[in-house]
Amino acid sequence: FWLKLSSYRFGGGNQRISVALMDPTNGYGFEGETEDPFAHLVKPPPLVLRCKVVLVGDSAVGKSALATVFQAGAQAFPKAYSMTMGIDLLVKRVPIPETEVVVEMYIVDCGSFYIGQDAIMRPHWESADAVMMVYDVSNIDSFQQLSFWYEELRKARGEAPITGVVVASKMDLSDRPGSVTEAQGKGFSMEKGLEYFDVCAANGSVDAPFHFLAEVVHTKYRERQGGLQG
Repeated sequence: FWLKLSSYRFGGGNQRISVALMDPTNGYGFEGETEDPFAHLVKPPPLVLRCKVVLVGDSAVGKSALATVFQAGAQAFPKAYSMTMGIDLLVKRVPIPETEVVVEMYIVDCGSFYIGQDAIMRPHWESADAVMMVYDVSNIDSFQQLSFWYEELRKARGEAPITGVVVASKMDLSDRPGSVTEAQGKGFSMEKGLEYFDVCAANGSVDAPFHFLAEVVHTKYRERQGGLQG
């Protein structure tokens, strides 16, 4: 006997396998078709959800380091401080566990606030899907300034809800005298209806708040899909 396999694909459909089994001594045999046995090995492309996350907070609180280390890893931690002037944009994809969904995060690092800078920041604040409010845990002034940043966001967004997190940065400096306590950080977060996270870019521990926001984006997508199907 000899076996002949050939494959073909219907337009936009699944690949099919044509099977022919023949007896060369008498010319008899059979022919049929079956599904491609290797089709299960080819993963479908992921569903990509895109979102814009804006980082706000005082100068030198670690916003750029936070975004850079999240995108490129702990080895990318900047060794020297360089103030962000204007806007920096970084992009990273976050897979959602146990799904075929990837959240593509456009991370907008808004630099220090000065006259005229609000004209650059405001369009991003208005269109952001989520906000990350960052303060330096060793600098009480940067924490107190969060109220200012929140009010600026509220002015820009009007009645639109603010989805986001409060991030206590530079946790490796949290033992310094006068540092912001965890209770203070969580208290502000709860008051504003935001989630609280603490991070340390110096040792690469920055993923949690970004992954949380990616899950929020995925959840909102599922809720919208459920509403449409309902």
